[in-house]
Amino acid sequence: MNVLHLSRFFYSGQTTHVFSLVREQQRQGVSALLIMDGYPSHQAVAMYKSTVNELGAAIIKPGDMLSIMRLNQGKQIHLIHAHSSLTYPMTASLADTLRIPYVVTCHGLALNKQEYRLFFQKARSIICISPRVADTIREFAYKSCIIPNGIDLNEFQPGVKKDPVKIAFIARVDHTKQKGYNQFCKAVDLLEGTEVYIASNKNPISKSAEYLGWTNEIAQLLAQTDIVVGTGRAILEGMAAGNAAVILGRTYQGILTSEKAARQHFLDLSGLAGNDPCFRDIFYDLTKLMQNKNYLRQLQKFGRELVKKEFNNEEHTLRIIELYKKC
Repeated sequence: MNVLHLSRFFYSGQTTHVFSLVREQQRQGVSALLIMDGYPSHQAVAMYKSTVNELGAAIIKPGDMLSIMRLNQGKQIHLIHAHSSLTYPMTASLADTLRIPYVVTCHGLALNKQEYRLFFQKARSIICISPRVADTIREFAYKSCIIPNGIDLNEFQPGVKKDPVKIAFIARVDHTKQKGYNQFCKAVDLLEGTEVYIASNKNPISKSAEYLGWTNEIAQLLAQTDIVVGTGRAILEGMAAGNAAVILGRTYQGILTSEKAARQHFLDLSGLAGNDPCFRDIFYDLTKLMQNKNYLRQLQKFGRELVKKEFNNEEHTLRIIELYKKC
């Protein structure tokens, strides 16, 4: 099966997901070609160059149909998978030209708009990454399914955890997350006997944290840290690498425990369903984890097992391939 993946190039968990999915599909015998459009910076090109080369992917100008046709010349494409709403028009047009079906993945909550209705109507199937996302397009429930973003358990594995306790904050920070970011920095500056690493696009207001900038080399970092702070995919990757999870985004959801996870029909790592971020709450939770090593180790083990059970990239990729076959 020959599948063309189309996605917009972003600094985001969505881009990381697409890379991981295409890599796993290639491992499982699917001829998966990835074309990403966008204007990544020179820094981004350098950062992801090895991954792009490994996958045989291409980066083109936004909406450049001529480049897509040229890159696919001589190839028989059986299906198109669009991962970004910005590529939906190009996907629909190309599918019509080639007379093949397409599927789309909905990653966000802002897709219930008139401008996307036609693309959802023409799509053979719609993948939603969570029930929250699926709920926004209930009109198309008859052709929708929920498949969470998977995590590569071979890439993200626990390493040797050594004292002192190490904390990793991983997030792309925009204005909606700025308060939580500032409150986190204020909290960790009150901690003693720990190491704090921040992988973000914005400099921290912190005297004690080590700022790494935005980096894609986080698997090695997370293998050595004990606690991961952030939302979404960063949390899942951190748990896969043996970290206790603290969810902080627009709101503060606190420590992810087995009890909290058991109460949820679908795991909420959005950072949208908590309280107003306050450094006191963050400081209290981090201190609790640092001072009770048995509790910390229990949460680390729980996190790895949860990701293995619910977010195994190998299993979710197989589900997507089966969906392709039905299309």
